[in-house]
Amino acid sequence: MAAEYKHILVGVDGSRQARRALDKAIAVAVRNQAELIIVTVMSGGDYVGLGSDTQVGFGYVDQRVMDESRQKLEATVDKYRRRAQDAGVEQVVTAVFYGHAKVDLAKTLPEEYQADLIMLGATGVNVVERMLMGSTASYVVANAICDVLIVRTDIHNQAQSLKKIAE
Repeated sequence: MAAEYKHILVGVDGSRQARRALDKAIAVAVRNQAELIIVTVMSGGDYVGLGSDTQVGFGYVDQRVMDESRQKLEATVDKYRRRAQDAGVEQVVTAVFYGHAKVDLAKTLPEEYQADLIMLGATGVNVVERMLMGSTASYVVANAICDVLIVRTDIHNQAQSLKKIAE
């Protein structure tokens, strides 16, 4: 008998690659009658010194900008929840976390939600960011506490053109 995944965690960040991972995670969850856990992780480093009215110099975390970003991310994962439910996933959990995406997606969140599969887009950042900070997907593959599936193709397993990947 083939192994079935019952608790599928998908990490999303709003990128095209993450949406492809979400679509495939929905299909796997439906096929396995599994719980789908849709998460995004906010990192404080993304919000340092942002905002037009920041009064403090570099290093200041603008709480207003963080709150606005969290609201947008919560709306996004809620939209993804509805998409999964409309596709037939009966159990959907969504969450927006504040932390370190690499570690949280590889260890903390799979442990908390008892995930047996993590699904991620191949990359959600541009080439320069990958060179500077490394790929979240690469870290998760190397350090995860459960199986990991990196999504590189669309829902029909068709490779994306290089032009679309670069966008």
